[in-house]
Amino acid sequence: MNGYFQIQINEEGVSLLLSPPIGEGDKIRVSELKEYLDRVGVPYDVMAINSALYSLGEEEIVLFLSPVKIPPVDEACDVQVSLDKMKATLRMYPPSAGGAALNKEQIIEALTHAKVRAGIDEEAIEAALDDRQYCTDIIVAKGKRPTVGRDASLVYLFDTKNDTRPELNEDGSVDFFKLNNLHQCVKDQVLAEIIPEEKGENGIDVYGTVTAAREVKKASFAYGRNMEVSKDGLKLISLVDGHVSLVDGTVFVSDVYSVENVSTATGNIDYHGDVEVKGNVCENFCIKTKGNVFVKGVVEGALIEADGDIIIARGMHGQNKGRLKAGGNIIAKFISAAEVEAAGFVEAEQILNAKVIAGNTVNAEAGKGLITGGKIIAKNAVNVRNAGSPMGAATIIEVGSNPEAKRRLADLQKSVGEKSKTIPQMKKAIDEIAKKIKSGVKVSPALLQNARMTQMALTETQNQIQNELKEIESLDKMLKGDETAHIDVRGTIYQGVVVCISGASMTVKNEYTYCRLIKRDADVASTNL
Repeated sequence: MNGYFQIQINEEGVSLLLSPPIGEGDKIRVSELKEYLDRVGVPYDVMAINSALYSLGEEEIVLFLSPVKIPPVDEACDVQVSLDKMKATLRMYPPSAGGAALNKEQIIEALTHAKVRAGIDEEAIEAALDDRQYCTDIIVAKGKRPTVGRDASLVYLFDTKNDTRPELNEDGSVDFFKLNNLHQCVKDQVLAEIIPEEKGENGIDVYGTVTAAREVKKASFAYGRNMEVSKDGLKLISLVDGHVSLVDGTVFVSDVYSVENVSTATGNIDYHGDVEVKGNVCENFCIKTKGNVFVKGVVEGALIEADGDIIIARGMHGQNKGRLKAGGNIIAKFISAAEVEAAGFVEAEQILNAKVIAGNTVNAEAGKGLITGGKIIAKNAVNVRNAGSPMGAATIIEVGSNPEAKRRLADLQKSVGEKSKTIPQMKKAIDEIAKKIKSGVKVSPALLQNARMTQMALTETQNQIQNELKEIESLDKMLKGDETAHIDVRGTIYQGVVVCISGASMTVKNEYTYCRLIKRDADVASTNL
């Protein structure tokens, strides 16, 4: 219980009862006592009060203040509002003998005088009047802070990873018959759900000022064909059996075109969805699709182009005319005498006399893990068990960007700068002629023709700048991988292999084993894995 003070009035004059705190209660506040005496209008000696409060121990003290006669002092209260305006505190002061007690209406009136209008706790006021604890903070009004609410969110109910590499078996090989990492879905399957937003509640302080809650974000589905949204707008549902993928935040479902073999029985295949070949793709035939391609057998000297992944369970005999091109990844048991290009990674147990280009990595670590003959190009890394051959097969392995890309970037940046300087001049010439026409000045046909030609040149220049800026952005992304480009050899890289790392090149003269090749300064260097 806090310490408190009370006016006492008798025939001799006015005295002050000083009651010490009990337990862990607060001591009497000097400033509060003086303010109270000033309001009551009782003269006092500041030094005497300070001395009495300083000497106040565990017993009450009665301090004589003045012989002045005053009427009884009523019970009083004071209302204070916190700096954040979120609570109002009541402090009560006891009456003298014969003074009137406070009632609920008077406390409400004190709150109104303090402009407290919201969050008034009448139960707390009634409890304070029942308990009558003086010089004690009693919270009688509380504001409410705005609640944060929750943004809506999207939950995808399928595996959204599009670049998962196949796992190695215990013996170091890959089961290429179980490589179909396309994510299957069935008709009426729920592919994604929206967890709806929850609006926050507005806040209000004790003065009644409303603070608006933060606006929450809604969510919506981005999706392609073969899907529909449920009536409540919260579920994305497949309309077909097929394969589902997430690309740049958009859900795609491709229905599957399945054939036994691609041969004279089927002819070439040009399809919008996924293509499944249960057997082989025969020589000279072609598959083109917007989806993925999965071949359970062998691809001979054929062409396969897919916007998604290409997976070949038993490998490719390119016969020096076969070609694979994928907007995603390419995975095959082996690749022989073929041209292969993937925006993602390329994975095979053996790559023989092939030209392979990967936007990410080339991996030949499983099984024999062999790259021999041909040219391998990867943006980030080549991971191989054995590269080249003891017989010195001509093998080139290149990672990172090449000097031509850097030169092209510099040329483009210079070109954009020069073209940008000409634009203000052309706009000025066009504006001058337009002003003449608007003001009624007669303009010669030659000048009008010149204005039209200048406008065409301006449009063409602006289009060229936009195209060059897009190429600059693409080259920038490509060149960012230079610092980390490397070749990991987990077996042997044989004599005669040509290694190029971000423009630095080296012909291997002595065998390297279990090492990482990187660019150091302007040279290719070997480090331990």
